[in-house]
Amino acid sequence: MTVDVSLERVSALDSAWFAGCDFGLDPAGRAYPFDPAYSVSLGPERRMIAVARIDGRVAGYAACQRDGDAGEVRRLEIDHAARGQGLGRLLLGEARRWAGEQGLAALVLETMADNPAAGRFFAHQGFVLIRQAKALHWQLTLRD
Repeated sequence: MTVDVSLERVSALDSAWFAGCDFGLDPAGRAYPFDPAYSVSLGPERRMIAVARIDGRVAGYAACQRDGDAGEVRRLEIDHAARGQGLGRLLLGEARRWAGEQGLAALVLETMADNPAAGRFFAHQGFVLIRQAKALHWQLTLRD
C-alpha cells in the first residue's frame, strides 16, 4: 500500500483539519491565540505555517516566527498515529527553507525538560542544546 505524503505552506490553520488528531485548536478554532506565529497580520517574511498531510488528511504542522536574525519554531506537532513516518523531519525541512529564504542565521526552539524524546529528535536534526532550565532551549545555526 502506498501512502501519499504532502507538505504545503498555508496562511492560517483550520480547526476542521485536525479532526481525529490528538492535538488541535481550541473549540472556537483558534490555535494558541496568544502566539503571534499564528497571526495572519504578519506577512510570510515574519512567519510561516506548514501542514503535512497523509493521504490528504492533516497529520502535523509547524508554525515559525521571525525573532530578530533567527526563526523560532513555535510549534511542531505530529499526530501520534502518524509518528515515525518522517513528518517531523519534513516539517523542519520546510522551516529551514523558510529561514533560508529570509536570510536568517539560525532556527531556535524550546522543548519541555520532561520530553526527552523531543530533545533526542531535535538533536538528531542538528540542533544544539544552548540553555537548560524548566524548558530546554535549542539552536540550529544556518549561517555564520
